[in-house]
Amino acid sequence: MNTPQTAIIPETITAAIYIEADVRDAAKVKTACREVLAALADCQTRFPGHELGMTIAFGADFWRDLNHSGEGEEIRPFVPLGNGLCPATQCDVMIHIQSTHTGLNYLLAEKVLAVFGQSLEVKNETHGFRMPEERGLDGFVDGTENPHGDEEIASVGIIAEGKSAGGSYVVLQQYLHDLQKWDSISVKEQEQSVGRSKVDNIEFAREDRLPDSHLGRTNIKENGVGLKIVRRSLPFGQVSGEHGLQFIAYSASLHNIDEQLKFMFGEKDDKIDLLLKHMSTAKRSAYYYAPSVERLADL
Repeated sequence: MNTPQTAIIPETITAAIYIEADVRDAAKVKTACREVLAALADCQTRFPGHELGMTIAFGADFWRDLNHSGEGEEIRPFVPLGNGLCPATQCDVMIHIQSTHTGLNYLLAEKVLAVFGQSLEVKNETHGFRMPEERGLDGFVDGTENPHGDEEIASVGIIAEGKSAGGSYVVLQQYLHDLQKWDSISVKEQEQSVGRSKVDNIEFAREDRLPDSHLGRTNIKENGVGLKIVRRSLPFGQVSGEHGLQFIAYSASLHNIDEQLKFMFGEKDDKIDLLLKHMSTAKRSAYYYAPSVERLADL
């Protein structure tokens, strides 16, 4: 199998940078991707032990322009969901840098953007951080449905065969949290909205779970098989300003991601995730295809 990019498998990271940009100079972007892989390798060698990784992924329109027939065939532009509840903010390029060291992420991001130079027009840059006990700003443990261990993560997040082997489909979203609104409801109502207990993180049984709870909307099965994804999301923001969740997920099939979002935003049965009622507002949403390292070095 071709080599997956390095921000997908590691699961103990504590900080990340998420960048979205549009392409101004396609030829320069192609050569720059080779150079940023070298910059990543240099930082990994100079500063070992921090699980530094990076994914560079492409929106559907730019990926099609690269003319790699048969690769990343599922990718398509994000379209708005839920009658405007979930806007589309599709860009050409996504850069995801993560590690256990905030400053190292910044150092690599600085090098990466310098290499791309004027070939990219940055549209958004967000820095995420890990809260104690891996909780979100809402006080609940986040990412509990994630696969664990390199082999299981790869089976969910990485395309195993064909021309796209080593690649992955990505969703990148930004959710703003109204924590005053969230804290105005009882802990019991919060737990019902999530589908888990808050303090000890115990999942409610399916028969006790509200159908429009977050778990009820995202724990989906088709023909008895769960539609799994690999989440690498982190909280972001300022205490005195905007804050929330920078959601990113990888999957071997875009279908798994797409179905979860359709359930969350009421596209399937008009039931909308209770977190969207009580706390969260989607600000940004886009789909990307992350090719293998070998393809990234030879666009």
